[in-house]
Amino acid sequence: MAHRFKNLARSKALRRLKSPWVLGVGASIGAGVPPLVVPAGWPLVWRALIAAVVAALAGASGSYFGVVLTRAENAVAAIDALHAFLDPLSPPWPHSPQDPAGGERGVFELLLPESCPTPFWGRRGERDWWWAWCHEPAISDLLVVDGPGGCGKTRLASRAAEEAAAAGWVTGWLREGRAADLVDAAAAVTGLRVLVLVDNADIRSDLPSLLGALARYQGRTRLRVVLIARHGAELGQALQSRIPERHALLVKNAPVMSLRPLGETSDLIRWYGEAVRAFASALATPAPPVSDTIAPVREGQTMVEVLAQAMVTVLSGASPTGSPAPLGEVAEVLFEHEARWWRGTAALDRWGIGPVSDLVLARVMAGLALFAPADEPAAIGVLRRIPELADASVERVANLVRWAHALYPGGGVRIGPNLLTDWFVTVTLTRTEGDRDFARHLLNDPAEDQACRILTVLARAGEHHPPARLLFERLLGGDPVRLARHAVYAALTTATNRGELDHTTATALAAADLDPDTTTLLLRLTPAYALPRCALILTRRQVHHTRATGTPLDLAHALIDLAGALERMGEHHEQLRVAQESTDLWRGLAARDPANRPHLARALTALAAALHHVGELREEVRMARESVALCRALADDDPAYQPDLGRALGNLSVALDEVGEHHEQLRVAREAVALCRALAGDDPASRPVLGRSLIRFAVALGRRGEHREQLRVAREAVVLGRVLTEDDPAYRPDLGRSLIDLAVALGRAGEYREEMEVAREAVALYREVTDDNPAHRPDLAHALTNLAFALNSAGERHETPQVAREAVALYRELAAHDPELFRQAYIDNRATLRRLLPPHSDEDDITFGL
Repeated sequence: MAHRFKNLARSKALRRLKSPWVLGVGASIGAGVPPLVVPAGWPLVWRALIAAVVAALAGASGSYFGVVLTRAENAVAAIDALHAFLDPLSPPWPHSPQDPAGGERGVFELLLPESCPTPFWGRRGERDWWWAWCHEPAISDLLVVDGPGGCGKTRLASRAAEEAAAAGWVTGWLREGRAADLVDAAAAVTGLRVLVLVDNADIRSDLPSLLGALARYQGRTRLRVVLIARHGAELGQALQSRIPERHALLVKNAPVMSLRPLGETSDLIRWYGEAVRAFASALATPAPPVSDTIAPVREGQTMVEVLAQAMVTVLSGASPTGSPAPLGEVAEVLFEHEARWWRGTAALDRWGIGPVSDLVLARVMAGLALFAPADEPAAIGVLRRIPELADASVERVANLVRWAHALYPGGGVRIGPNLLTDWFVTVTLTRTEGDRDFARHLLNDPAEDQACRILTVLARAGEHHPPARLLFERLLGGDPVRLARHAVYAALTTATNRGELDHTTATALAAADLDPDTTTLLLRLTPAYALPRCALILTRRQVHHTRATGTPLDLAHALIDLAGALERMGEHHEQLRVAQESTDLWRGLAARDPANRPHLARALTALAAALHHVGELREEVRMARESVALCRALADDDPAYQPDLGRALGNLSVALDEVGEHHEQLRVAREAVALCRALAGDDPASRPVLGRSLIRFAVALGRRGEHREQLRVAREAVVLGRVLTEDDPAYRPDLGRSLIDLAVALGRAGEYREEMEVAREAVALYREVTDDNPAHRPDLAHALTNLAFALNSAGERHETPQVAREAVALYRELAAHDPELFRQAYIDNRATLRRLLPPHSDEDDITFGL
């Protein structure tokens, strides 16, 4: 079908270019003779003949016909050049999956998106949106499609591209390493529409070159590129540290189509039954009976999980039960079947492999799937890492490579859907001690491009298969200095286990001997909010290097950075010591050179924040006032320092709140909002400062009893927080705080149902944030307390005790870890939440003391 679409686009273009009417008009214009207008109803041959005669009368018909024909052939050649860099949407499978000896046949081909025999279900709205994106000239030329592994991203892209191909678009999957060539080929031809799909964009080594080529593209052909990845926002963040900002903006500004698992339970039951029948037909085997009302599926499953379960049902030939098997069990059944196919095909004389064990065949497949070598020599190098093949003849190893690529043609070895292949690779490298020894050989000293891909694949696999994280740790620990930047990128491309990868990478960095240049490079690559542990290790190392070789000015800068990193990780006592040292340094530097006063102002703000965290409230107010006074003086001299003044005013309002100075708190918070609103109107970069000022203003209004105005400001803060978070997940904690404040304001306004929903959203958000960074556990505890009261107000009293107990348990953990900071909060919240328990209930969880 893909070849039909390709030929259709090619023939349409050729027909347009070789049309006699086009040729004749082109020739007559080229000859300087106005085109002769003849009725459109005249036969095409007569119209072309008249045009040719007119051109001939000018003495140039032959030459101009030749020029036009040459241009037509060149255009066709350009189209062919485009296809040279694209794989077809449905690549042909050159092998017969049936073992000639009558044994097993492979089944993973039937689970791949491009060759799955099941109907395409749903996603009509997404396909319509895609079609609009293809045809809208003003929209971004780049689209990001993301979603959980196995949810149907690749199949949706393939289906949408087939529809585009039927409408005359040139379509296909971008071949590895050909990104720049493809963009150049598109620029060489005009009048075409080209749609390029890039699967697994997060592990593509050529993605930076693709974005660079797109940033330079000025061709007249409409070029649309689709990046497919699990986490679109995270991909943009990861790339920002690897490519120029202008190129990264292409991804950051691109629309994102986020897919989620499709269908309700009834849909999944129906699709499961259809899949069982489709797979049985494709395998020429009787279909086991399936029910119309029950099936081994559950709502929220991805499509790959449903299809894999259906394939297991077909292979077993037994009627299914009503509960789905765990993903690992399903994958094991499928790979046991696949291993029998490997054994049968490898035994064929035509491959010249000779006697080979199932273990070696599995290791061959795992190595090729993990490394995805670009060509046969590279694949042979991968197989040499397998202990059993280290001393094998070149011919035998090459034959194993050819055998594997015959079974799974295309770049590397793509056995099946990533969700299942990742399980196979992980198990093959971790299940037994012998497997782990094999992993040490396979992952020993990979090249730079290999290491980046492997770490990213293992980070992805770890989302569903935890042992993959151990492989990530082992590979990074072998050479942390060289591989740290690749580990940072890999950690940034994931979401669900980023916190663990941050911990793993930070541990490796702490043990590594990082020189100053490497430390500086890694700091530039590491977003502090996304990988706070890594950022803390690196900023500590930076301070260490600066103390040894830097100037006082360098050290003062490094200490401010370290104070911020310590705050993000909740290390508040050390944060205070570092902030105090930084402030003392900046006082001396500013006394000698007034140009350093802006840095002193920021150091005072950092010191006030540190004092706040350790409960030194009066001293916090004093530092905050000094910071505001200094920032006012700076802003009076130079308006460029107004954002610093806005931040300082916001921090002062927080400090005043803590000491009960609510009248002044409201005045300061109102001034901060007015200033930041004006700044944000002129410069969108000031919107984050405005967002925080609105949060503090809402709190101040509540303290003074201005609840109607508090609700309005709290809603505005949430709206702005959503916009900021959509652009940059670093603002999620600010959005969480604004949601808590909005819930409080809604409760005071008597809007209890909305209060409860907003409080639930705040808890859900802080759970995600805390998974990445445990330093936000106090925020989660606060959100849980707020939710408990909201549930009680809304009449949901059956859920209230559960949430209240969770809040108190979390406060208890915090107090046990740091009694000085959290003991009083634990006692206060325990007493408050105790009131929410129903009479005569078991109060042990609430009343238990330290």
